[in-house]
Amino acid sequence: MNKPELLAPVGSKEALIAAVENGADAVYFGGQGFSARHDAALLPDELEWAIDYAHINKTKAYITVNTLIKDLELEEACEYFQFLCNAGVDAVIVQDIGALRLLKDQLPELSIHASTQMNVHNLEGLQFLEKLGVKRVVLARELSLDEIQKIRSQTKTEIEVFIHGALCISYSGQCLWSSMISGKSANRGYCSQPCRRKYRIDGAIGHLLSTKDLNISERIGYLIDSGIDSFKIEGRLKHPEYVAGVVRIYRTLIERYLENPAKFQVSYDEKHTLRQLYNRGFTPGYFFMDPGGNLMSRKHPRNQGTYLGNVIKYDRERKFAYIHIEQPLRIGDGISTQGRGTGTSVRSMYIDNQSVESTPACATVKIPMEKIVYRDETIFKTYDFKLMDAFGIKNIIHKIPIKLSFTAKHGEPVTLCITDGENEITVKGDIPNRSKGSPISDDSVTWHLKKLGNTFFEAKKITINLDDDIFIPISRLNSLRRAAVKKLEEEYTKNWKRKCKKPRISFNTKKINKSGPLLSVNTCSLESCKAAIDGGADVVYFGGEQFKDNPLTIKDYYHAIEYGNKKEVEVYIGTPRIAKKIERLNTDLNPDGFLVANPGALYHLNNSINEKPIVIDYSFNVFNRVAMTHYLDYCHRITLSPELTLDEIKHIAPYGDVECIVHGFFPIMVSEHDLLQELFPDDRIYDALLEYEKHATFPIKTDVQNRTYIMNHKELCMLDHILDLIEAGVNCLRIEAGLYNKKTTGKLTKLYKNAIENRTNNHCSGKY
Repeated sequence: MNKPELLAPVGSKEALIAAVENGADAVYFGGQGFSARHDAALLPDELEWAIDYAHINKTKAYITVNTLIKDLELEEACEYFQFLCNAGVDAVIVQDIGALRLLKDQLPELSIHASTQMNVHNLEGLQFLEKLGVKRVVLARELSLDEIQKIRSQTKTEIEVFIHGALCISYSGQCLWSSMISGKSANRGYCSQPCRRKYRIDGAIGHLLSTKDLNISERIGYLIDSGIDSFKIEGRLKHPEYVAGVVRIYRTLIERYLENPAKFQVSYDEKHTLRQLYNRGFTPGYFFMDPGGNLMSRKHPRNQGTYLGNVIKYDRERKFAYIHIEQPLRIGDGISTQGRGTGTSVRSMYIDNQSVESTPACATVKIPMEKIVYRDETIFKTYDFKLMDAFGIKNIIHKIPIKLSFTAKHGEPVTLCITDGENEITVKGDIPNRSKGSPISDDSVTWHLKKLGNTFFEAKKITINLDDDIFIPISRLNSLRRAAVKKLEEEYTKNWKRKCKKPRISFNTKKINKSGPLLSVNTCSLESCKAAIDGGADVVYFGGEQFKDNPLTIKDYYHAIEYGNKKEVEVYIGTPRIAKKIERLNTDLNPDGFLVANPGALYHLNNSINEKPIVIDYSFNVFNRVAMTHYLDYCHRITLSPELTLDEIKHIAPYGDVECIVHGFFPIMVSEHDLLQELFPDDRIYDALLEYEKHATFPIKTDVQNRTYIMNHKELCMLDHILDLIEAGVNCLRIEAGLYNKKTTGKLTKLYKNAIENRTNNHCSGKY
């Protein structure tokens, strides 16, 4: 039976120790640059120590370089890759295709794992990366176990899935929400988590996009049987005690299932511990079925803890709450109501007016609470002091025991020998002087030799052999110890340390000659397609995301292509960004080309008889010239990420055929969850407005696969910057017309066509 790797999150040295000590097979962590959890980064001097600590404890170390990398950051990224390679990491987890290409071509010693941020959700997407030499792919969390097994059966590439921890409502790597509303990009490690905020849709109010946490503990056997290679726990921002507890329980469950699958079960204490450590409510995610509303935690977006009891009464004058509790409570525990910000740490409590340190279950206690709670209101325990103390690392690191033997004789160099039982190191120092005063003592030598500090060793036995009247400066003794320990460390680390060359950035540095920019229009209806063609578009994209309020038929595709041919305007068929099954992609319709929105479709078209031009959409997150150069091997034009600034576009655009979105509403998030159906099950609502408490409204659309798309709340308009974009080297400007009717589409097309032809800027008046 396959034994999966248990992969644990690390956001600090303490969390690393917790993961290793509690049974992780591998750990993943990041540095201060290029990591998707910017607030969980190890300091530069901690990174190499962490890699060594993991390896000495027979644990693999994977480093997250899972953000998009800007063009001007590539040199720094190359230096970082060299450092990681030299330090001996087992793999690098990447999102940026440019980074992947650099690693594959120039640092073959480093294994590459494709991050879930690469949004691999179909077999062809995995095959695309497999062809690039990727060793492992972290699949999208929206895949079912059946879908995973089908992929697993058709590839030798390692498969990794998340089994526990926080979920994103959006497909990873496809969320621009944080970036568009706050300038903090999730693709750059700075997500401001807008999905956890409170929203309104018609009469529905709450944390409408906040998901529960993933927990697959009770069904872990199904995943083991499926042949998945690695089970990943989310939580680099969590405290070390959380890491310790979750890793320990999953280690136990995996071993228990492998030992006796027929009798496998999860105990009450294990279930309770997982809830107490942290939960927003638990869900098995998409593994076994569409979870529907069970995916969501709309009332409370933070830790819910475990049920403690109910309020009997609240003394407003003295600010005491009387609570009947159903489980033990102790000083230092945290308690709260749900969703009202009433959390407090228990610093004192009373039973029958007697102060107590702890209480049994089924007792009535009096607890000081500044914020008002109400009769019958439910109280939750959000922090269990005793549980956390049990999972604390208590500053104990399991170190390697060594023996030290020190010899100092008159007329001979001093000698220090250290051994761990397998390796033996001997270092020699200077010839010692005769003492003119107090000679050095055995105790003094022993005291300084055992000071092994922040090393991986501890002195179990020290043997001293000194002649009389020997004097040795303490500084030389310390230096001798450090030299010996360093050599012993080198004996250990030579098995994974490397000497790697720094990758060289290689891409086209010659600016290409470009004709006047094209105007493309992305449409979702036949009427808007015709309006764009009549308005002067050079290229019209048709199809792509198909929404329930206006689904397309095969006849619509035929009519669009036929109308474009008649008007001598190219019509490209768009592919959806999420396509769990890659089918024929309507190649038999004979379009002029394809607008491709996911790597699986790109792989399929490049391995079929298709000879039509391909444009890569912005969902590929192209951020730098290396990424652009790579993708241009598969297509004839790249749509740059809308997260790039004009200055950043100037560094990329002159060196390849690129397209930029200049106008419209476009998806800033796509979710497998059918939000409107779950909120309004009795109504057939396929589009709505999501209202934020600060009066921003986001259009919501439901596609024909029941997925939810959330659009940018402010209409993008770059009429003021047409000349800047043309001068930057952009050779195709795009209008996103998916939300426009034919009249608006036609007016906008004419407006931008005129601005391009006359090389003039205009103003975004909102009236077209």
